[in-house]
Amino acid sequence: MATRPARRPEGPVQRLKGALVEASRSIFPSMGAAEWRSVIRGEAAPRPNPRMRVHTNSFWYHIRPRALPLEATAWYYTFGLGWMSFFFFVLEAITGAILMVYYTPSPLVAYADMQKIISDVPLGRLLRNMHRLGAHVMVAVVILHMLRTYFTASYKAPRQFIWVTGVILLILTLVLSFSGYLLPWDQLAYWAVTIGSSMAEAAPLFGSATNLLLRGGVDIGAGTLLRFYLLHIFALPMLTLLLISIHYYAVRKQEISPIHELFAPDNPRGWGKPTRRKVPFLPDQVFFEIALIVLLTFAFVAINYFFWDAHLESHANPGVTPQHTKAPWYFLWLQGMLKFGDKILFGLILGPLVLLVPMFLPYLDRNPSRRFADRKVALASGVLSLIFLGYVSYAGWPTYGIQQTGSQEILTDFVPIEGEGIVDHVTWSELPSTPVVYQVKATIGGDPTTTITDSNGNPVPEESLSAETHHLFDEFREHVQHWVEIDNRFRNPTATLAIEPWTYLQREEGGETQVVLGPNGQPELAIKKATVTLVFEATEVNEETGEVVTRTTATGEPEYSRSQQADFLHRDSHLGNNLEENASAPRDAQD
Repeated sequence: MATRPARRPEGPVQRLKGALVEASRSIFPSMGAAEWRSVIRGEAAPRPNPRMRVHTNSFWYHIRPRALPLEATAWYYTFGLGWMSFFFFVLEAITGAILMVYYTPSPLVAYADMQKIISDVPLGRLLRNMHRLGAHVMVAVVILHMLRTYFTASYKAPRQFIWVTGVILLILTLVLSFSGYLLPWDQLAYWAVTIGSSMAEAAPLFGSATNLLLRGGVDIGAGTLLRFYLLHIFALPMLTLLLISIHYYAVRKQEISPIHELFAPDNPRGWGKPTRRKVPFLPDQVFFEIALIVLLTFAFVAINYFFWDAHLESHANPGVTPQHTKAPWYFLWLQGMLKFGDKILFGLILGPLVLLVPMFLPYLDRNPSRRFADRKVALASGVLSLIFLGYVSYAGWPTYGIQQTGSQEILTDFVPIEGEGIVDHVTWSELPSTPVVYQVKATIGGDPTTTITDSNGNPVPEESLSAETHHLFDEFREHVQHWVEIDNRFRNPTATLAIEPWTYLQREEGGETQVVLGPNGQPELAIKKATVTLVFEATEVNEETGEVVTRTTATGEPEYSRSQQADFLHRDSHLGNNLEENASAPRDAQD
């Protein structure tokens, strides 16, 4: 008996409707138009329920439960931190894959590629901002997820394996984020990796071999960049994805620890009462997650477009060590521990123990109860551990436990050799376009005296300066007086902050170079120069009394020290235009 061929829909509308139904069934097997109409209307599912067959017929939905316990969907309990960790992992993978198209892992072109991404690639700055901030947020979310698990005792039996894989994922997240630090090939990247690899070199037995393996040679160079690039885009993401799959499978198998186990059954709020109620994955949970993805993506794009900028430092320079070099915020605790004693003991023994000891926590904690009332010692230990990590992280800041000099700190704060200073945060148009010199003379216990002049020493009317410039000068005066009061080697200084035009915009016209004129007929500035000069009494330590005294000449006059540093402020890269030309601008060296 001959079979009839299937009748195709007639007309464009019918064909479009059929295509949409087929596309829907390819993503949600067994869900046709009628089923979707009932879902959107909020109607009860028929029997047999086609929404349940989705998990049977589709691989992607088979890995999700058909229904979730009501307690597992309570965001005041889990805060969705595990879900958000995976969300940011996917976000990092997508943005990173796009950035890979425009990046070459070579010291010769890596920095130029970063500048090209920022200035020339459509939405390149936004993608880089999202990738950079997403890495920080992912680390923070994973840490919070581990803390939530610890304080709710969700690591206890039968979920020990879930906790162990979670600790490994935390370590992988930290290493994955750190491995991307070198790729921009700027000063921040170069010196952060220099510090990290030198710590590995201090390890006994295998320290030198580990350092050579990381760097690909004695010095950080092309081999180092290629190694970190391959780790960041391939090895670590693949390993992380594998561990995420194992971790999630274990969660599916054991389910999320119920919230009612944290409280006594007679709890007045009723939190101690177990419930067997479940929430169907489709449509409740899937619609909720889709809405959350849209909301988080929109919020993250807005934050990175309007409020966040992943600053690019100057080109990596092995000959110049930046002032106040520090590790990423999530490794500040390790940098802080190194200040307390031996590098091997505090950095290579105690440091790894901080990460590895929690892995064995489920086997060390023999208390079977998850109730808060039965875990006072564990909760107190967790709080004390957080206080300790907070303190050693604070100790990791460059200014902690290190003798500071007023002259160097003022130069670094206002016109640093690397990075942005206070002057860089004043709007370009608000900075003076004619030479202005602000001078401060300060003494201990007295009010500083100030003058505002031009380059020839003639007074400049205060009303001719913008409010932002006045605020800059006030901040400069306060910094000088502050360091006079606390640094006895910074005595009776005369400090000047000079702002002057440096280079004008030019263009080629008719074979000649001409200066570009603005709407007011005045030449348009391309670069302004900000210079800080500090002249103060030279000091020395009296060998008999141990006091710091002023060094004098043979005639009894005080000797003076002089420090000077300058910053070139580019119109196109200053405070928000972000072409980052300022990163490669020359700077006057400190005297």
